[in-house]
Amino acid sequence: MTAAILKLRKFFISRAFMWLTALFGAVFVSLGAEVAGAVFFVLLISLILVVCDDVMATTLPFLVLCISVLQCYNSFNVFIGYAWLAVPTVAAIVFHFIKYRRRIVIGKSFYGILAVAVAVTLGGVGSISAKDYFGGASLYYIAGLGVGMAICYILIKSQMSLERDYDLHEKFVDIMYIVGLFACFHMLEIYAENYINIKHLYGIDFEEFFIRREEIGAWEGGLPSTGGSAMLQPGNNISTFIMLCMPFPVYRALKNNKSIYHLATLFFMLGILYLSGSRSGFYLGIAEFAVCIIVYAIMAKGAFAKSVGWTLVGICTAAGVFAVEKFEVIDKIKSFISPNEVRYILVERSVEDFVSSPVFGKGLGYKGNADLYSGKAGTMQWYHMMIPQVIGSMGAVGILAYGYQIIGRVWLTVKKFSPYVMTLGLSYFGMLLMTQVNPGEFCPLPYELMVVILFIMIENEPDRRLKNKI
Repeated sequence: MTAAILKLRKFFISRAFMWLTALFGAVFVSLGAEVAGAVFFVLLISLILVVCDDVMATTLPFLVLCISVLQCYNSFNVFIGYAWLAVPTVAAIVFHFIKYRRRIVIGKSFYGILAVAVAVTLGGVGSISAKDYFGGASLYYIAGLGVGMAICYILIKSQMSLERDYDLHEKFVDIMYIVGLFACFHMLEIYAENYINIKHLYGIDFEEFFIRREEIGAWEGGLPSTGGSAMLQPGNNISTFIMLCMPFPVYRALKNNKSIYHLATLFFMLGILYLSGSRSGFYLGIAEFAVCIIVYAIMAKGAFAKSVGWTLVGICTAAGVFAVEKFEVIDKIKSFISPNEVRYILVERSVEDFVSSPVFGKGLGYKGNADLYSGKAGTMQWYHMMIPQVIGSMGAVGILAYGYQIIGRVWLTVKKFSPYVMTLGLSYFGMLLMTQVNPGEFCPLPYELMVVILFIMIENEPDRRLKNKI
């Protein structure tokens, strides 16, 4: 092995490369060159897979890629023109896992993945047409959430046995921390870009722009008084990434009493969740934020850190009570749960779908609810909620499979509990919250893949120690 290859491997897993990757991502989204950025990152990831024996080196470029294309909503026809990129990518993946193959190891979280694979694959049997079941989008999600995710587990798990000259815990925390900050940057960049456009076209000042941000549609069409926001369209996905990453600043703050400034990042992320315009992201983000602050207060070491933690708990509790009263938060939340709201109707539909197909459900490819949510090209017609999705799409088999998986994941987290495992568990908690009102874990890439990685990391930890050390 040449010295140049060794240097490249060391560079691709370094913190400097991580920040450089985030910087490239920031440049691409700031220039509105998301497609060019996607091509760049796909080729970069392919190169890393060929050069590096450590698959962890691809994690940050992959996640930055996923975030940087969030504004390319409904761009299936654009990206299909770059289908040729699949050739070098697949070739690089095959080369990597053959050249750098490791012994196959199966951990306890695999069996939950296997159970879900059965439920997803059998979903709709006896009630869905062959055309809908074998449709392109349907097959992607069935394979991606089922057999494909099981294969991803086996490949990634096998590579976790690689001997590394760095601390895997710290490296993964670095990755998730930077990903969270990049997601926050992208939301701010979206605001800046659109404010400049709006101010130039209509002379609107920032205060009016901010107040009316949820009304603004396509700039060319003017400022409609109602309608969806093109500007805030990526809000749900950006919020999902932030909630996935929110616990990692807490880990950094816990690691060293002098590092409590990392808690400021936690508050910053909560602020971005508000700016995102995502109702689910903000309200569920508050729940995750509250848990993170309480966990910090409980687990902080030293009188000063503990006093800071419990002071923040008190301040946040008071602020929460004030906000509930001042801004009528409860009434706003109740207004979301309306018989006229699409999600409300989809809950009813999921029950009807379960009653008509109680064993295997209607399947992921079912199109009977297209009148409520038709989806975009290359996507599914979601229920947009985890429980109704499982009930309606996979029936009793799905309920048992997902119940088994979630219970297994919770038990594994408890069994392996440490400050680090707690951080990974909170990351999963954030994803699980968002999946209750968004596709979330039903998107194989990147969300469910990241959850699988979280639990690979957890199951590789030793059982709970008498004394936890960070």
